[in-house]
Amino acid sequence: MKIISKKNTLLTALARIQGIVEKSSIKPLTSNALIDATKNGISVSATNLQIGMKATYSDVTVVEEGKISVNARKLYEIVKELPEKEISLTEKENYWIKICCGKDVNFNIIGLPPEDFPQLFKEEQEEYIEWETEKLINMLDLTSFSISKDETKLNICGAYIENLENRFTRIVTTDGYRLSIVDEDIGKEAPLEEGFIIPYKGILEIHRILLEKKEEKKLAVLIDKNSIVIKIGEIELFIRLLEKKFPDYKVIIPGDGYKKEDVKIENKIIKPALKRMSIISQENNRPVIFSFKEQNLEIFTEDSELGNVKEIIAIGEKIKEEISFCINSMYLLDVLNAVDDDIVLEYNLEEENKPIVVRALNRKEEMKYIIMPMIMD
Repeated sequence: MKIISKKNTLLTALARIQGIVEKSSIKPLTSNALIDATKNGISVSATNLQIGMKATYSDVTVVEEGKISVNARKLYEIVKELPEKEISLTEKENYWIKICCGKDVNFNIIGLPPEDFPQLFKEEQEEYIEWETEKLINMLDLTSFSISKDETKLNICGAYIENLENRFTRIVTTDGYRLSIVDEDIGKEAPLEEGFIIPYKGILEIHRILLEKKEEKKLAVLIDKNSIVIKIGEIELFIRLLEKKFPDYKVIIPGDGYKKEDVKIENKIIKPALKRMSIISQENNRPVIFSFKEQNLEIFTEDSELGNVKEIIAIGEKIKEEISFCINSMYLLDVLNAVDDDIVLEYNLEEENKPIVVRALNRKEEMKYIIMPMIMD
């Protein structure tokens, strides 16, 4: 195999896969990139066996077709430091690869047998569905912050996606202390009877690629019981789904008919106040007390090692009954950062220590957030 490429093309191809390849692995192939040169250009692939990516590039001169498997991080570091000239990659005997830039710079590095590289992408033509790129980005922005990072609870270490009866698609995430739910008509429903869980690292890769390719209005999606494949522009992304059962999140959502108080709060007022609270509360994960009385909200937190802070905020509308509850304020701050809208807090007046429901004022029916209260000292 021999190719000649502009530096920027090769650098872009290798940069895209750096989040997927493993820095150190007992399986060296998961640290490698597979470069496949054909008459139409090259494809660059990488995988850690859970996530795989392949992207095609036509603006490359293919002198000789073939495949090479090379350490992705080292090749990226080499290309990054080369002069702004054309770069040639040439396959030599025993899987050695020669990298040249002009007449003066020559690297020779060791590769691996390309035929050993894992094959994650299916070659046969299957029916993909289309989703809207911008809407999916928005859904991930509104939910991904509450995915659990605790790997001892694998069934919540990802985003749960399911079909709804009204053609809408729902994304649900939780870390056990809060719950995020967003419904959206993003396109054709996935052809599955049950929902599926995309792992957290897979969600990060999807979000990153969609932002990079957001000029593409649509993405193609193929889902089966074990994996999801996304195609957008020249990129294909393979993600192995979590084969776990997502918790029955609906039992956490308060039903209808109970006595509650709805309180509207302006984002631009509450957000800076909570940021000030976090200077004290975040240090040792201290709770913040919210006390509503008439037209005011008092928020208070204290830490035995740092001190305390209290702030009174005018909320405008007079509430019917006095309300007090205690939560991790960072959970509410995450919601405020995501929705970029005024919020409505729903508080259960019939029972104490029930979940606090948070809704975006202008999208009450399409999204909801549940925050579990903390016990007040």
